[in-house]
Amino acid sequence: MIKIANKQTFTEKILNGRGLQIVRFCAEWSGPCQMMVPIYQEMFSMYKKSASFYRIDIDEAPLLKKEFGITELPTILFYKNGTVIDFAVGLISRDELIAKMEKLIG
Repeated sequence: MIKIANKQTFTEKILNGRGLQIVRFCAEWSGPCQMMVPIYQEMFSMYKKSASFYRIDIDEAPLLKKEFGITELPTILFYKNGTVIDFAVGLISRDELIAKMEKLIG
């Protein structure tokens, strides 16, 4: 997973990117974010050939948090060719997340 810490990198990697990009907004201090880490790692292992995975720590990139209106953690935005096509907010089960990925890759 690639860490994004500023608008320039976000624009370069996500908004100007091609294919499916998974962007996770999180924070080290967030219990729900920490509970989801093993699920994200499994998703990365399963889908790394089909999608690019990014992580944004809201404490390191508060302007991105504000710009995208992130109010609950974790928040996952699914982009395709620079456009948001789906999202997930809060705790989400492994099965729900995999179902979303399968639908988006399908």
